Amino acid sequence: MGRPRNYTDKQVEKFLKLFEEYIKDTDIPIISEFAYLNDLPREIIYDYEEFTTLRKKAINKKEAQLEKLGLLNVVNSSMAIFSLKQLGWSDKQDIEHSGNVKIDSDAIEKYLKK
Repeated sequence: MGRPRNYTDKQVEKFLKLFEEYIKDTDIPIISEFAYLNDLPREIIYDYEEFTTLRKKAINKKEAQLEKLGLLNVVNSSMAIFSLKQLGWSDKQDIEHSGNVKIDSDAIEKYLKK
């Protein structure tokens, strides 16, 4: 059994409706902003299972909007990159190489002596 809930089912239902409206009405939804605006600990959105679907919806909308607005240069690109990295994006390139590579050590030595 987890820790005791601090909010009644009726309160949670109210916050769910507010959260859904916030996501719909906000261009780039930010979970901590919603929590602040509603005097709510942001952990409730992560700890209460009822918020799972809306939390994912908010994150998906934020990701899509940041990518789109970043490409259109509407938002600061550094902040868009920072926010997208917080959502799991990466600008690291992984390069895989498979197969045999033949190295001509004589050619390398000749090049290094130049």
